[in-house]
Amino acid sequence: MRRDGKNEISLLQYILTIHSAQIGYGVLTLPRELEQVAGTDGWISVIIGWAITTLVSLCIVRLMAKHPGDTLYDLLTRYTGKWMGKAGIIIWILYYLLASVSLAFSIVFVIRLWILPKTPDYALMLLFIIPGYMLIRGGIRIISRYAVFVFFFTLWLAVVILIPLKNSHWVYLLPVLKEGWMPVLYAVKTTSIAFLGFELAFIIYPYLKNKQSASKGIVIANTLTLMAYLLITLVCFVYFSPTGISEFLWPTLTLVKPIHFPFLERFEIVFLSFYLFVFSTSAYPYVFSATYAINQLFNKTKWQLPTFILQASFVLILIFYTPSIAHTDALREWWGVASYFVAYAFPVVFLLYVTGYTYLKGRKAK
Repeated sequence: MRRDGKNEISLLQYILTIHSAQIGYGVLTLPRELEQVAGTDGWISVIIGWAITTLVSLCIVRLMAKHPGDTLYDLLTRYTGKWMGKAGIIIWILYYLLASVSLAFSIVFVIRLWILPKTPDYALMLLFIIPGYMLIRGGIRIISRYAVFVFFFTLWLAVVILIPLKNSHWVYLLPVLKEGWMPVLYAVKTTSIAFLGFELAFIIYPYLKNKQSASKGIVIANTLTLMAYLLITLVCFVYFSPTGISEFLWPTLTLVKPIHFPFLERFEIVFLSFYLFVFSTSAYPYVFSATYAINQLFNKTKWQLPTFILQASFVLILIFYTPSIAHTDALREWWGVASYFVAYAFPVVFLLYVTGYTYLKGRKAK
């Protein structure tokens, strides 16, 4: 299936769309989650998680490169048949929907708790989905341009994270591997959830203008995410005490809370207000991917009804339901469990299947 030339994206847009989808809620919670499992050796788990994610990402690119003009649905249908292809794309739709709900509800919960505690959740969601609908209906090119803008617009947040280092104690990181390798390896499960977003390459790849650079691009995207997670994890580990970090639900926001300027207090509110842009670049691509896959399933082009129904349902749900921290954590955990099978295992297994299928078909032809 040929892609519309007007929707082609550049390599930079491809890189930053994937990277931005990976950076979201994990930045606020990852240091605490790692410390609870691996202590201050959790930064090693981040590197291992990056390596695993990168290998799976390259499997995705290798799959898509076999038929550069095909979508994921086209590939599934080509190699497994019509009905298995439909079943496979339905699984991916459900996965994208779970990711969208998890991210959307997490964003609303954080805004309500830190910025607007008396504003109804459905009103917060309405403010979030209005610009989202405009972006998503514009297609992947608009979403990727938005990701590039947000990346450079919020790049200064990384510099702010470095300010607390003046009160840090690097000795907190010693000794390395104090509890051995097992806690570090077990914490990789946590980092694998933080790196989610790479699987959007299944959706984005057909639109990439220079497909020969897809492998290089996805490695760069994962590496940018690695740098971001290492930065926030190491800063939190050396600023808080080895056991004190677990006392904070969102250590990243607590980290910037003591920052004061003569003309400004409650800097964490300013930080979070700008970080909402980063949040949006992680949620919008998943909503687009869900509606895009629905269009593929029903053989529609530029069908806006699924986008409207999905985002309107977010508002309707929040009229009758108020998510708590336990509920948002449960949604994120379910998404993480689903990702082990859909985002991580599927590309590897499907690549092996396609390779074997092609080899056997070639032998029969001879």
